[in-house]
Amino acid sequence: MRYPTASKDELTAPKSQLRVVCVDVQNELGLYHVGDFDTLDAAHRAAMQRAGVGSPVYIYNDIGDIIVRLGSWH
Repeated sequence: MRYPTASKDELTAPKSQLRVVCVDVQNELGLYHVGDFDTLDAAHRAAMQRAGVGSPVYIYNDIGDIIVRLGSWH
């Protein structure tokens, strides 16, 4: 499984929040920040709207760890 190539700062949510990051596999620079959320439920809903085949989505916590992976690279 591949992971987004981004700095730790780009992938780390603000304190007590969760960050949703999507990858556009068709675009080399296709990593984009969807938003920061206060709850896992809100982050998961936002991630599910964007996840799919060719659209992997990751939810990171406030220390930069992946806590949820959705979608796929192909």
